[in-house]
Amino acid sequence: MEEKKPSTSRPWLIALSIIAGIVLVCAILPLGSLALLLTLGGREPAPGVALPAPRWEEQTVEGAGRDRVALIEISGVIGAPTDAFSLQLSHQQLLSQIRQATDDPLVRAVVLRVDSPGGGVVASSEIHAELTKLRAAGKTLVVSMGSTAASGGYYVSTPAQRIYANADTLTGSLGVILSLINYEEAFDTLGLRTYVYKSGALKDLGSPTREPTPEEQRVLQAIVDEAYAGFVRVIVEGRGLPEQRVREIADGRLYTGAQALELGLVDALGGLDAAIAGAKELAGLETATVVRYIESTSLRALLLSRLSAPPAPTDPLGLRTIATPPTPRLEYRWVP
Repeated sequence: MEEKKPSTSRPWLIALSIIAGIVLVCAILPLGSLALLLTLGGREPAPGVALPAPRWEEQTVEGAGRDRVALIEISGVIGAPTDAFSLQLSHQQLLSQIRQATDDPLVRAVVLRVDSPGGGVVASSEIHAELTKLRAAGKTLVVSMGSTAASGGYYVSTPAQRIYANADTLTGSLGVILSLINYEEAFDTLGLRTYVYKSGALKDLGSPTREPTPEEQRVLQAIVDEAYAGFVRVIVEGRGLPEQRVREIADGRLYTGAQALELGLVDALGGLDAAIAGAKELAGLETATVVRYIESTSLRALLLSRLSAPPAPTDPLGLRTIATPPTPRLEYRWVP
């Protein structure tokens, strides 16, 4: 009797089945992610309940020893939305890293690497508040400015005990901006009309389909002035400069790192290495392990981040953008 040879196609079939399963799960996210989370012991978050903040893993950058110097990076527009697979930290992730450093008894100092043109007023204020709490917890805070640390990028730097900048860093742009778009003429050309029924004269404040009234201009300018006063205040408190002097230099213009040093907006010229050395010095550390926080690479963490990201609305023809203009944002941001 002829002996049957074992089939060589079976391993390939198993491999193809696994690959097909993975593709299917990815295709039906977030439904597939929910099923996998349940399989892994997770639970679907209740409507309106935020997912718990992640516990960040430490990645050693350099050094050794029990004491930690945490390197936290702010890049891009502060408070700008990010997707689940973005390399840029979301606003909530950034706040989470600052809080972890604040609560970790091993972290003696934080070096905040800022490379940002600024961003939303509220987002910048929330980061500033968390960094102030970090200082109040007895941690050393040093800022290292990258190529750009303007407007809100400078705002979040003000709680630092020492600010380092490159001689060619673009900083400054100290102030507030609120931009509105008007496409009244474009609507006329396209034959579009808007009909507004409102409960008060200022209910459609900032409408893009008509010119602002003098009263509306006064209201919006008062809001900008109030936010500007807050910006001036954090510079006065953080840098120890007289308010009148701050208002003189906070006229919206950009400064190089070298110019900022002369104005007292930064403390020293140097890169990230100089900032890390300065943080160790201020914290009284001869040796320390410099770490940066990274997300867990587990499948569960990936799926949780995917579940927490709201789906982006589709708008293939751009009609949604035209009919629903973006909400005006009060920003500490350099806008050329």
